[in-house]
Amino acid sequence: MKLPEQITKIEVFYDGRCRMCCSFHEWINRQPRAFEIAFIPYQAADAERIFPGIGMLDPAREMIVRTCGNKIYRGAEAWVLCLYSCSNYQTAARRLAGPGLLPVAIHACRVLAANRHALSKVFFRGKDRKVRDELHNMQAPECPDDFCANH
Repeated sequence: MKLPEQITKIEVFYDGRCRMCCSFHEWINRQPRAFEIAFIPYQAADAERIFPGIGMLDPAREMIVRTCGNKIYRGAEAWVLCLYSCSNYQTAARRLAGPGLLPVAIHACRVLAANRHALSKVFFRGKDRKVRDELHNMQAPECPDDFCANH
């Protein structure tokens, strides 16, 4: 993955009903900023106005990021770009974007995306033992087209 060299802003389209997604949004917003970032729930009434055609990209499957240069990133690459927006995490984002770690980030994002609603319930309502048991039982989904639907 090649991170954009000249970037001033990104728009992040995420699931506004997912507690894990919302927690990620809140965490990113607390970080010192390297460039501007706008979070827009894909369910928001103005999401289609802000990004015409967003629905055709199936944002329920994975987070979508659009740069100020209209480049689109999905899934793991979108997560890496969000991390890159944080001044204190740009080095980590560069490493994750590289050929050695990007496959790991992709795998982790697929597992998280496919299980995000269950994870949200567990992490935000469950006790530690239940969290451990749920995480132990989760497996990576089969993704024949490289994009995984949420179940």
